[in-house]
Amino acid sequence: MPSRSSPPPGLIYVHDTEAGPGIATRLGVRPGTIRTWRTAGRGPRTWRLNGRIVSSVEVIDQYLATQAAATVRGVM
Repeated sequence: MPSRSSPPPGLIYVHDTEAGPGIATRLGVRPGTIRTWRTAGRGPRTWRLNGRIVSSVEVIDQYLATQAAATVRGVM
């Protein structure tokens, strides 16, 4: 269920919003997983903004590209 408020331009929340998918959806994990990663110092760079966990779209896209490159197998 989307949150009522949308994040500032260029940022995304952990949960989905009316503006689009959140961090968890983009990474294919549950929001609780993002919180667990934060406490363990893992996952993409996130921070708190007005009490909500946020990240930039650019950071999430870079994290996904890094993960994809690190797990590529086979010959192209």
